[in-house]
Amino acid sequence: MKRELVLIRHTKTNLAELGQRDFDRALRKDRTDDAKNMANHLKELGLQPDLILCSPALRTKQTAEFFCEKLKYDFNKIVFDMRLYESSAEDYLEVVRETNKEIEKLIVIGHNPSITLLANHFLKKEIDIVPTTGVVWLEFENDDWELQRKTPCQLKQFLTPKTI
Repeated sequence: MKRELVLIRHTKTNLAELGQRDFDRALRKDRTDDAKNMANHLKELGLQPDLILCSPALRTKQTAEFFCEKLKYDFNKIVFDMRLYESSAEDYLEVVRETNKEIEKLIVIGHNPSITLLANHFLKKEIDIVPTTGVVWLEFENDDWELQRKTPCQLKQFLTPKTI
């Protein structure tokens, strides 16, 4: 059975203001079109997620809103997991592995370097860096989400705001 894992890096943010926590950084207003355009492109490619996992940071939540709107996914059904904030690729993989096997298309919205490192964990040809609002769409031949480095994997799409 095929499993599709769509890794999305949050949209570009403002720098933290004096005294502001990194967790509370918001998206740059001049870059929200990146998220709208990418979400629309994924819709045109036929992406219909069964589940969205997301870091609870403000910038990932704001990014998720754009994708939910375009992909007709109920924002209230997103699973926000603290392990997707300031964490490693291994932490991300742990969260993915906990996904119910009934889920076939999974979106994870998070941060670098974890998004890039997780993608590269499975890819034969590594990606240098997933830019903000970048998407890595992976397809696996597996019966569940117990993904291993050797799990057969194909890169379906690597998309950036500049390539769509």
